[in-house]
Amino acid sequence: MQGDVLTVRTHHLMCVLRGAVTGSHYPTLMPLLEEIRANPNRQIRVVIGPDDICLPCPHWDGTKCNCKPGMEEKNQKKDAAFLKTLDIKEGEMFNARQLYDIIGERITLADMRNICPTCKPDECYPAAKDPSAIFGED
Repeated sequence: MQGDVLTVRTHHLMCVLRGAVTGSHYPTLMPLLEEIRANPNRQIRVVIGPDDICLPCPHWDGTKCNCKPGMEEKNQKKDAAFLKTLDIKEGEMFNARQLYDIIGERITLADMRNICPTCKPDECYPAAKDPSAIFGED
């Protein structure tokens, strides 16, 4: 996660919410959370597809996520759905604080349940509405 701008898949932003509440067994998710917490003004470019935390992940085979069969396609659908729901365009850049403010303003529990039905949206949704879950108390 070197450089000035982090490139992050849109659905990974949601995974960070859950990681902030419950932790995560994915090896590259918690370092992303730590980076966002340490640098809330860090610029993030939102994308569909591989990002800065995919590349060092052991589930990344160089072309796609191979955590489970079909995972890359599923992830790209989630990325696109979150972009549409949040009304942001692929490639747009925000600082981390702005991005999580947008998520808090625009995401609903129904959206999260629809986009991530096999995950645990009820666990991460409260963090979406409470920036202190990510950034701590101001």
